[in-house]
Amino acid sequence: MRGYFVCLMFAIVPTIAWARSDGIPTLDVRPVCRGIANQSADPGVGQRSQTETFQQCMESEQAVLEQLKQGWSAFSAEDKRHCVTLATTGGESSNTELLTCLEMARDVRALRSAASGAETAKSAPSLSKPAAQPTTAVPAPEKEAPTQEVAKQEVSKREENEAKREVERAMREAQTAKTSEALVQRKLAEAEAALKKAKEEAQRASAEVERAKAEAQHARESEAAIKTKLADAVAARTKAEQVCQSGDAQRPGLGTRLRRWLGRPKSPNP
Repeated sequence: MRGYFVCLMFAIVPTIAWARSDGIPTLDVRPVCRGIANQSADPGVGQRSQTETFQQCMESEQAVLEQLKQGWSAFSAEDKRHCVTLATTGGESSNTELLTCLEMARDVRALRSAASGAETAKSAPSLSKPAAQPTTAVPAPEKEAPTQEVAKQEVSKREENEAKREVERAMREAQTAKTSEALVQRKLAEAEAALKKAKEEAQRASAEVERAKAEAQHARESEAAIKTKLADAVAARTKAEQVCQSGDAQRPGLGTRLRRWLGRPKSPNP
């Protein structure tokens, strides 16, 4: 219902900016791209992902603007007035929403034109038949003219209502597509954040492995140094024991020294 009243208001009260020029409006698409970027990732995941999402959205809107420039002349002035007013009033503006509205309005107009052509083709044989002679009491033209006018008004009203419903449905589909795009971009940002986190964890694990290898190498070197010192100490001890045993074997014992001393001749008294 909201879309119906908005479209009805746009049909009755055209904007002053649109009345001045028939050119393509310059829309500020930064708010809608900023909203999509804010939805793409939580604030704690990483500002870089939000920045990339915002840049991608701006590039996409610029590409849609180029499409608008190429096909702008193919749209009718009435459709331009309605869709531009809809895109520039009451909320965030986007070139994607404007292009979707114009394409749907063009398709609805084509359907209406085809339906009118079919009705004309059906009524043509009946017009070729000779018309019945009106009675003298009630002239036929004076009685049928109001009925035809009312029928035309009803057909016009019905077509207008159908066109409004088509525009409303197109706007709902555009909003759904925009929401889906935001969800896809959010999942993409989450996947990129998860991949970045996995890479950081892999780097930390690699650093831990390198540190463990260095500590193991240092431990092996320390063990080798201790074994070398222990071998040197054992060798020095063995050598010292050999020297002691050799000295004891060459040195005379205590009994031998006493016998030598006692058996020494006494010197004469002076």
